[in-house]
Amino acid sequence: MSNFLMLLLAAAGSSSLCACSANVPITQPASRPTIVVHRPKGEEGDFVICKDGQVLVFTTAHPKTCS
Repeated sequence: MSNFLMLLLAAAGSSSLCACSANVPITQPASRPTIVVHRPKGEEGDFVICKDGQVLVFTTAHPKTCS
């Protein structure tokens, strides 16, 4: 008996979904923006974090040290 009730509930649920979905317009998915990353032109760089929290940024050709 319980299997019969489950079958009726499932049939009623699927038929009501079919009736509602016919009224919903089909839309195209929104297009996603494209992100393009360009490597900056210039010299290669590096950085050093000093013990006092200062950050030194320099080109690889001219390294700096914490004083």
